[in-house]
Amino acid sequence: MNRRSLLRWICRAIASVSAAVVAVPAVRFLLHPLLRRQKNDAIVRRLAPLDDLPVGKPQSFPILGTRQDAWTTYEEEVLGRVWIVRRSNSETSPEQAQVEAFTAICPHLGCAIDWDKAHDHFLCPCHRAVFDSNGQPAADADLGYKNPTPRGMDALECRVVQDAETETWWVEVEFQRFEFGLTTQQALT
Repeated sequence: MNRRSLLRWICRAIASVSAAVVAVPAVRFLLHPLLRRQKNDAIVRRLAPLDDLPVGKPQSFPILGTRQDAWTTYEEEVLGRVWIVRRSNSETSPEQAQVEAFTAICPHLGCAIDWDKAHDHFLCPCHRAVFDSNGQPAADADLGYKNPTPRGMDALECRVVQDAETETWWVEVEFQRFEFGLTTQQALT
């Protein structure tokens, strides 16, 4: 092999590597929508023992989990909050207990929803959206102004399960985020 052939071979190798460095990310960018996995961001958490929930009084619980931000992982961070309302009294068997769970994010513009004890309703302090104790929007006539929320509070899947070791009955919630500003409940993807 002479010097010209060697230099030609080295130049072609460098050009090929340079083209690959540019082409691989470009192809991945173009194919990303086709190759990405559809993931369900629902997080299942046991939040409270059933016996600790008072009947008819909403209780707020944080959803803790791991959050990934580019290359940084945040362990045990608050990912959201959930309102849990026990509907059935303590005389009802745990298997038949009625419990509802709502996300604490307002469907209007995504602010945090609080429980207003004085008026027995949920309230979003950002734009004065009001929800009754069942998570439904309060009527405009009752408020004296137009309730800005497009829909009721976002209900979450909720079930009562028994712990295998302690035999304690727990409220388990499947937490997920929803699009806000829409009239229908649509999960974020």
